[in-house]
Amino acid sequence: MKSVVKRSMSRDVRLENHVRSNRGVSTFRVPMSRPARFLSGVLTLAVTAATTLSAQANPVRRADTSLPRGYGDINFAISQPIGDFDDFIGAGYGITGGFVWNLDRDRVFGIRAEGGFVQYGNERTAHCLINCRIGVDVNTSNDIVFAGIGPQITVPAGPLRPYLNATAGLSYFFTHSSVSGEDDYEGYFDTMNHDDAVFALTGGGGFLIPLSLRRTHVLLDLGATFHRNGEATYLRKGSIRDLPDGNIEISPIRSEANFITYRIGVSIGVPTRR
Repeated sequence: MKSVVKRSMSRDVRLENHVRSNRGVSTFRVPMSRPARFLSGVLTLAVTAATTLSAQANPVRRADTSLPRGYGDINFAISQPIGDFDDFIGAGYGITGGFVWNLDRDRVFGIRAEGGFVQYGNERTAHCLINCRIGVDVNTSNDIVFAGIGPQITVPAGPLRPYLNATAGLSYFFTHSSVSGEDDYEGYFDTMNHDDAVFALTGGGGFLIPLSLRRTHVLLDLGATFHRNGEATYLRKGSIRDLPDGNIEISPIRSEANFITYRIGVSIGVPTRR
């Protein structure tokens, strides 16, 4: 009888310990969307790097009280489509620009606002205006405009100054056609053929290399940014077909529209009070 009671008590103790060990442990997980996972990954990387960058920058910064709080930059950019986007279009070319305002005294943590323009396709065809005594060119361009705002961390001193940033904003895909004459006279005829705006996230980084640190800080800017746009509709060369009756037929493409921009340009410090 005593052995039965002992076995029963032992089972009760094991059951109670099992309940205690699992109390407060939840197996319920909230699924994260792809944009949320991407932004979370970028922010995690930024926070991890921030400690290292700040530790490297602070001793140098304390010896230099002349660093600007704000920087503006302008860059030549090359865009490289990736994934499904690469199956439909080629490389693009354009310009990007931005402005960083550092929030802390050490010039490590800042807010960056940026934007850019990339043209990934251009098509020029000859047509007759009224009759063929007057010839005109119809130029069709495929473009992307993007803009966003987000955090940036930077090593503010030294011969090589790495930085990381991330933004949230918009990407605008559009195709438009315009008319020009033989003397490259641009008239008022400009038609939007197709456009689409999508929410966009970016994550990027690069290096700043000082060129001049006198009255105005001028630095060479070398960097790259991943643009995550998700799905978008857009046109490419051949997506607009001229019909015999004078009308046109437009065949938009819908796919993932992610790309990388590679930049080279200059970053210029804005003189401010401490």
